[in-house]
Amino acid sequence: MGDDIRSVLMRTDMSAEAIQGSAGVMMRHYDKSPTVAVTEWRNTLQNANSQQFLPLLYVANEVLQTSKRNRGTKFLEAFSPVLGQALQYICQCDPSLTEKVRRTTKIWGDRRVFSVRFVNDLLKILEPYRHGNALPPKKEPMAAPFSPVRDEPEDEDEKPTQSQQPQQQQQPQQQPH
Repeated sequence: MGDDIRSVLMRTDMSAEAIQGSAGVMMRHYDKSPTVAVTEWRNTLQNANSQQFLPLLYVANEVLQTSKRNRGTKFLEAFSPVLGQALQYICQCDPSLTEKVRRTTKIWGDRRVFSVRFVNDLLKILEPYRHGNALPPKKEPMAAPFSPVRDEPEDEDEKPTQSQQPQQQQQPQQQPH
């Protein structure tokens, strides 16, 4: 099951046809295994060269928007725990993509794919990579899944899904120098 997704994702380029085709392959797993499809997307991203980062991001974008518009929230729930680290990974590995990653992230808020609060959390993660302020990138594997932190929903349409429930994350405290 994962092999067919992985092989299609590995061949994805910037053409609309390739992005839509890859998204279609992932969408076939909506009912039975959206988490497997997202795991394969994440693993493909982690092993991709920098020319594949944007096409893979655009595949995720296509899946998220199509899923939300036509099917439901299963892909939103599967993607939300990994998006923060995946977007950060792209920007660490290729800082020149930061503004394109931010633009895609903002679209999710504008089109209400995710709540404005969740999108703002993602944008905060990307902030250090703006204007070349980030440290030189190290292409390291992505760590444990990112868990979005949300406050109470702003309105009825923003009730959190189970994977978007608030989770406490401890930040290490820095010692004064």
